[in-house]
Amino acid sequence: MERRRQILDAALEVFSRAGYHQATIKAIAQAAGLRSPALIYWYFPNKSELFRAVLQRLAPLLTHIVEDATLLEHPPEEALPRFAQAYLDTFSRPEAVRLLRVVVAEAMRSPETNTALADSGLLTFIRFLEEYFRRQVTLGRLRPHDPRASARAFYGMLNSYALGRSLFPALAEDLPDAAAYVREVVAIFLDGLRRR
Repeated sequence: MERRRQILDAALEVFSRAGYHQATIKAIAQAAGLRSPALIYWYFPNKSELFRAVLQRLAPLLTHIVEDATLLEHPPEEALPRFAQAYLDTFSRPEAVRLLRVVVAEAMRSPETNTALADSGLLTFIRFLEEYFRRQVTLGRLRPHDPRASARAFYGMLNSYALGRSLFPALAEDLPDAAAYVREVVAIFLDGLRRR
């Protein structure tokens, strides 16, 4: 486990410095103090999986939420604040902010890597939200609607806060703290989706 942690620490450093596209397994191996880059493949089959592991390590609660199918049964008043707080908590760590900067820069610089970056975490969270909203409609807790749209709308409200706090501080100057923001966003969101 120590070796895996070493590799993940080194990968975070190299990804945050060089970007996803420019980061190489060789550079990550050197940063981890490994004699051979091939050792990385013992733990991770490719760079994309290594990047995904770095993201999961930065967001353990978010990863747990996405993997916990029992949450699909929780009412929106309970579940949505939990999802939102887990997402925003991810960006309270400095290394997560550095990685967010890398992801945004890579998306602008190298559109062909967008799929790998999105598949590493973003789409997983959005797909989970889609499934959650679909289930809540089936249970009659939310009015019928397109869960693809609601998942992206909810994610967008969270992401605007995270990006403001992490990358554009001027946009976040007068925002409330994360807990107050989550309460307000969930109330606004549910007001539009509750059954009348």
